[in-house]
Formats: sequence, C-alpha cells, structure tokens
Amino acid sequence: MGLLALLLVGPRVVDVYTAFLWFGSLGHAGVLRTVLLSRLGLFVVTGLILALFTFAGMWLAYRVRPAFLPSPTDDPVVRYRAVVTSRLKTFAIVPAVLIGLIAGIFGQASWQQVLLFFNRQPFGSTDAEFGMDIGFYAFTLPFIEFVLGFLFAGLILMFLANLVSHYVFGGIRLAGRDGSLSRGARIQLAAIAGVFLLTKAVAYWFDRYALVYSNRSPMFTGANYTDIHAMLPAKAILTGIAIICAAAFFFGIVLRDLRVPAIATVLMLFSSLVVGVGWPTAIQTFSVGPNAEKELPYIARNIAATRDAYGLANAKYETADAKVTPEALQTLTAKDAPSLQNVRLLDPNVVSPAFANFGKLKDYYKLTDQLSVDRYDVGGNLTNVLLAPIELNPAETPADWTSRHMVYTHGNGLLTAPAGQVDQVVSESGKDAVANANAGGQPVITRNGVAGKATVSQPRIYFGEIIGSDPDFYSVVGSTGDARELDSDSERSRYEGSGGVGIGNWFTRLAYAIKFTERNILLNGNIGPDSKIIYQRDPRDRVKQLAPFLTVDTKTYPMVDSRTGRILWVVDGYTTLPKYPYAQQTSLSDATGSRQQAVAGQQAQRRQVDEKVGYIRNSVKATVDAYDGTVHLYQVDEKDPVLNAWKNVFPGVVEPKSAVPAEVAQQFRYPQDLFEVQRFLLQKYHTTDSNTFRQQNDLWQIAAAPKETPDKDGLQSPYYSVAASPGGGAARFQLSSILQQKDQAYMAAYVSVASDGEDAGRLVVRDVRGLPGRQTPGPVWAVDLITGSQSVANDKANIQALSPKFGNLQAISLANGGLTYVWPMYAQGQGGNTAPKLIKVLSLNPVTGGAGYRTTVAASLSDAGYRGVDAALATAATGVSGPTQGQTVPTPTQPGNGAQPPATPSGDTPDVQAAVKAVGDAWGAVLSAQRSGDQVAVGTAMKQLGDAVTKLQDAESKARGGK
Repeated sequence: MGLLALLLVGPRVVDVYTAFLWFGSLGHAGVLRTVLLSRLGLFVVTGLILALFTFAGMWLAYRVRPAFLPSPTDDPVVRYRAVVTSRLKTFAIVPAVLIGLIAGIFGQASWQQVLLFFNRQPFGSTDAEFGMDIGFYAFTLPFIEFVLGFLFAGLILMFLANLVSHYVFGGIRLAGRDGSLSRGARIQLAAIAGVFLLTKAVAYWFDRYALVYSNRSPMFTGANYTDIHAMLPAKAILTGIAIICAAAFFFGIVLRDLRVPAIATVLMLFSSLVVGVGWPTAIQTFSVGPNAEKELPYIARNIAATRDAYGLANAKYETADAKVTPEALQTLTAKDAPSLQNVRLLDPNVVSPAFANFGKLKDYYKLTDQLSVDRYDVGGNLTNVLLAPIELNPAETPADWTSRHMVYTHGNGLLTAPAGQVDQVVSESGKDAVANANAGGQPVITRNGVAGKATVSQPRIYFGEIIGSDPDFYSVVGSTGDARELDSDSERSRYEGSGGVGIGNWFTRLAYAIKFTERNILLNGNIGPDSKIIYQRDPRDRVKQLAPFLTVDTKTYPMVDSRTGRILWVVDGYTTLPKYPYAQQTSLSDATGSRQQAVAGQQAQRRQVDEKVGYIRNSVKATVDAYDGTVHLYQVDEKDPVLNAWKNVFPGVVEPKSAVPAEVAQQFRYPQDLFEVQRFLLQKYHTTDSNTFRQQNDLWQIAAAPKETPDKDGLQSPYYSVAASPGGGAARFQLSSILQQKDQAYMAAYVSVASDGEDAGRLVVRDVRGLPGRQTPGPVWAVDLITGSQSVANDKANIQALSPKFGNLQAISLANGGLTYVWPMYAQGQGGNTAPKLIKVLSLNPVTGGAGYRTTVAASLSDAGYRGVDAALATAATGVSGPTQGQTVPTPTQPGNGAQPPATPSGDTPDVQAAVKAVGDAWGAVLSAQRSGDQVAVGTAMKQLGDAVTKLQDAESKARGGK
C-alpha cells in the first residue's frame, strides 16, 4: 500500500517541486504559489462545507432516532441497521469525506472567479436595464452563482443523507400499509426543505440580473421584450412564492401537518411552469412574434454592448464618396506612393523554401512554413520585412541522448528580406514572358540583420515556435567535457545565458530524472555544477504559464531588439470574459478559423481555444527572449478593469506601459486573432440601425479565398503590409481584410487597422458600395477577371509548365477612395523541387475590369488601365511626397518592384542642366547600392536622389521665373 501511494503521489510532488523551480527561474514563483494556495484553499473550503452538510444530515437523523423499534424478521433494514450501528464512525465519516473530496475537486476549478470577486474593479459604465456597473456582472454575479450552486448542492446532499439515515435508523418506516414518519424526521426534513426554498428565493432574485445574458432570441444575445415584460416580473413573483413555500414548510413543523408543505410544493412546481414558462412563451408567441418591432429597443442595446465589448465602438466608419468620377478612380497620385511602393510581393506563405535555400540549412534546422511580417526603418523610411528565425527541429536531431539533449540544443540565426523587393526582376521578352523567367525573382536575404541596421549579435535560439512544438524536448546546457553545443559543423559553444533551471545538485537532477523519466539526467558525466535544464520552450506556453489569466494569440512573431542585439518573440495576450451584458457571445475558435485553413497541408498550426467570450481586450504585450527565455509582460491597455483586477491578484507580474522600451514598443503590431474576431462580428454589427439589424437585409460576410491563393478552401486571411491610410496619408503598418455583401460576389467594405501612428489600434471600416460604376469585385470575382484576361490566357501553356504558385490577393486602398488588386505569381518549377521565385505581378482595375500581367508593379498597373503610375512611384522614390517605406524603385531589370527612374526634363539654363546631371548620377548611385545589397547605402542614395530632384525643381522654377 505504501509503495502504491508513493507511485501515485510521488510524480505529483515532483511536478510541483519542478514547477516551483521553473517559475523561480523566471523570478515569479509567487504566481505558482498564489494559484496553488487558491486552489488548495477552495478545495478545502468547498470540500469541507459539503462534507459538513452531508455529515450534519446523518448526525441530525441519528440524534433523533427512535429509542425503541420493533424488529420484524422480514424487514431487510434491520440487518443493515445493526451493521451501521456497530460502525457508526465509519459510516458517518467515510461518505462525508468522499463527497467532500469530490466537491473539493469541482470547487477548486473556480479559483479564478473567486479571486476576481475579491479583487473586483468598477468598469465605470452601467447596463441598460438595471443600471448596475458592468463590474457587478463581470466579478460579483459569477461569484454569487458559484456560492448558490454549492449551497444547493450542500442542501440536497444534506436532505438525502438525512432521509437515508432516518430510514436506516427507523425514523422513516415503510413497513405496513401506510408506513410511518417520526416527529424528528418530519421536523428535520421540512426544515432542510424550507432552507432550500429560501435559497431558491435568493437565486430567483439574482436570476433577474442574469437575464442580460438571455439567449431567448435567436437573433441576438441579451434580454428581449419577453424577458423584460414577462420573465423579469416572473422572477420577482417566483421569489415571493418561494418565500411563501418556505414559510409553509416551517409552519408545517409547528402545526405538525405535512399537508401544508405538500400543497406548497405543488404550488411551487405549478407556478414555475405557469409563471416561469407558460406566460413568457405566450408573450413571445402571441405578442412579440406578430409584432417583431417590439424587439427594436433591445436590439439597440445588443448592438451598443457588442460594439463596446469587442472594441468596435471606437472604430472609424467611412462611406465612399459617390461623387468621385470613374476617371479619378483610375488616376494615381503621390498620395498613393506609400501603398504602391510597399506592395508585398513576397508572400510569407509561399517563399519559405527560398529562405531555406539561402541558408543551406541542415536537416536539423527548420524555418516556419509561414514567415513573419513586420516593418523596420530603412534609410528613414518604413519597410515591409519578412523574418525567418532558424530554429532547431527536434524531429531531426540524432537519436542518442547526449547528442539530442546536450549537443543539438538551439537554432542559430535570423534571415530577413524586404517583402517588396527581389534580387532581379525576371526578363520579359515579347509575348512569352514566363518562358524567359530564367533568372531573378528571389528575395534579397540578409542573415542576422534587418536591412543592415538592426543587427543580431546573439543569434542562438533556445526558445521558439518549432523548438517548442515538442513539449518533451528539453536541453541540458552548460555541460562539461566533450558534450559542447553545436553552432555549425565546425563551431561549438557553451551556454552562458541566465535561462533554464540549475541542476548542479543531485537532488534537483533526481527530480528532473523522475519528471522526464530519463536516467541519463542523473548519470551523465558531462553534467556539472553549472549545468541547467531548459524546457517549456514555446513562447506562447511560457506566457500562458506565467499569466494563467490570459488567452494568448495563436501566432507569435520575432523582432530584433536593437538595444541588445537579441531576438525577441512577441506574444499578444488577451483578457476575456465569458459574458458581457447584452453583448453577443462569440466562439474564438470559429472567429479565428481562416488562418488555420490558410496553412492546411503545411506544418500544424495552433488553433485558438474553443471557448465563447463576450468581452475581449488586447491588454498585454509579452516578450520572450529567444536566448534565455526571459518573459516580460507589459500592460498596454491601462483602462481594462479585468487586467487591473488580475494585477491585484498577481502583483508585479504585469509591468506598466511606461516600462516598455521604446525600441520594443515600435515593433508591436495589432494582433491578428483580435482583428479576426472583430471582422467576424462586423458581418452583422457594422450597422447601428436596429430595424436594419432585425430585418437582416444588410449582412456582410468574410471574403471567400480564391482557390489559387494560400488561403485554399477557406476564408481570406487578413494580411500585414505597410500602406497609406484609406483615402491617403502617411505610411503605416496595417492589417487589412475584405468583407463582401452577404451571398454576393462584390465587395462591401475594406477593413484595416494601423499598428502605429496617431490612430494606432483604431479600426477603419470603409464602405465601398457607393463608388460609381460597377460594384467592386470581391477576391474570387477579381481572380476570375484576372485569370480570364487576354494576356493571361495567351500565356496559359507557359504558366502551367512552371507549376505556378500564387500569393495572397491584396486589395490596396487608394487615395482617390477606390481600390486596386495586386497579386504576385511565382514559378515553382517542374515537380515543385525548387524554391519559388517571383515571375509576374498581376493586377486588376476594379473600375474597368482591366487586368495587368507584367513583371513589375508599375507595368502591371499601367496595363490594367491606371494613369499616373510612373509619376506616383517616381515621386515616392525621390521622397518628394515625404517618407514612404524605403522600397527601392529600380528599372525593370534591376532589384525592386519595377517603377521607372524619375523623369528629368531638360532645361535650357546651365543650372537646370547641372541639376539634371546630378539627378542622373544620384539615380546611378541608387542602382549601384541595390546591386550591392547594402540597404543602408540604398537609403543614403535615395536621400541623395531626393535632394537632387529638389534642386532640379528649384532650378526649373528659377528658369521659368527668368523667362
């Protein structure tokens, strides 16, 4: 028995001990202590309460048992009574203890509700019906429901224990025609029932507040007309009836007559059916059903609450200018430069093999199938950048224990490339453009640096998405002897970071040997006094462990910390509530499902948790150091009362917003999961008109993904890119998506949100249905127009021969209020064994349906019928319109997206001619810098080009004045 107990309890003790070591290594052992003490306390309290209720029921029955009982030979209870009487303590304590253990297991699971109640915060806003602060519904009401639930369970158990005990001890006898009930049994059972009904009265009263979560209406969440005009008074009536029935039970004790309580019980059941079910059903069927307009005020409450709960209330809702002419919609200006110069030609879902080829990665290294997209400053301009950390692939490490856990311990390096630039635009000769795609089209990749500016001085990656994908993969670092860690075939290193748990002593090594069931941890001679064990390596898991109150985004992304030269993983953390008064409940897994479909067939991607929420805020940004695993949690929403409550529970875990380093804060981006949840809700909640909502005659839907794109068979994924704000503006890093009219092929709205700038974090919902001419095609329709164009049809045979792959179809908002589509195409090569390379840029003019099919953005948009393309892109190159994103703008045979060099009109004065020559020399410097791959030099050359163009303009102005 002792050995069995050790086998059962020992691993649990080891898990707790090692967990304290792990939390201690992060400096937050208090988090685990708070969680364990809270759960243990609830386990004891709830278990003890229900055990006492059960024990009390039995003890009370025993105290009033009949002193003398006949013992008929045919009564089976006599035999059991003798057994129970001979072992009273056993039969009294064991059932109570077992029930207490079960109750404690269920009770401890509610530790978060209890802690939030004791650290509750006001929201500063009230619900529409009762005028209660939202904090009451978020923190107090769930706690009250938890307490009432356990009281009900305790009273029911007490009643049953009392009933059974009275039967065993003879207080209740079923022998004979009518049986008998002793006075003590009658008093106790009636008293317990009366207390139960009083508790039920309290529950009915608080049920009134829970009506704000009603799901009676299939159209919206929250109290509807029937709930307010039928259920609300019904709950008050039932409260009174429950009190009357409870009084009847107490009077039954005094009157020694059970008929009164019996009548009260029938009345309670009957009134519950009539008042609580029949009356509301009748109101809904005969009053609300034929007069649905009665729901309008309650629909308005639902719309307002949903917008507030999901951060939609502050969104900027715009309508397209119906007065703009079709000609204006096809004219590009300098305001479009930030968007056109930053077209994301390299799709992060497609080009990962090209990055792997550049690094000539060994099998034990791996890049994610879906690269990360971020923005960095290049030469004073914002630039789209793809980032690919080189991680260790646990599945491909050697099988022997020493190699797997002590030599192959980490990834090594970071590959980056501008997302709008290739090493060389493919050649384009005559009609057969694809067949001549023999060179170029590859990313301009840099290792351990971003555009030559943010340099990675510590490239080793011990924590990451891939290395953390195997929860059982751990590494022992800081070893002695020959088991040094592998950096490359010819280089070895020894870990010098602060991460990991020290296993220099035998006791700790024994604990981890038991935890991972591996004797080598205990016996390997290379483990020394400075050795550490590194595990729990996925950044999301580390954040989730350290902040168990957060829901984390399904995608982490890397950044380069320019202060330290280290790679950091950024994790977005959400505070959520399961319910919010009148707000629509939303399934996180359903609302964020498009991305999982987007990468189907590639490496497994995490799905969001399958839970329904009524409130969500991106209140926390977390960073995880890829070298030592240090976790920092920063509060970025200081007004979130849910996070403020959790900060009181776990003091010191979340750092204030002021603690975020500026270099880190500038890489924070708007999280994709939150955007997808908001996009999901905008399908219905873009309108504020209750009648429109009720009639459902203006529903939107998330755009379906064309089958040719990486979003196959699913919904179109949102995409990050640097672009101007809708309608024009400075370049910002944005997350964008398209919504279509329900069951229609045309676009309803363009939705975007910037990660930086003045309106950072504010959704912009631009309704494009008012644009003149034809309706703007949605993605599927747009792809049909592009692939059905004459230029694509003429090259169809060559396209198929190169096994093409397509990137995301990107809708780009233009300053004139319209949009254009740009769609990169890559050649995969025969058999798909080569890295994809960019060979074509396809585009669509939604106004005319004209399609572009060329090797550069400029040429493609020109073919699609846009005017002013070269001028807009040249303006961007010279910087006349202000900083854009620093994309290079070379000729079609040079790296970049293919805009032409700026026009240099000749002049008839020496100053003008000298200025023209200076522009030509500066342009040559730009091209030379691009060929060298030095992005800092590119930025310098671009500035020189801008200065030269400015001087040319001044010279021309003087020349005109002279004339």
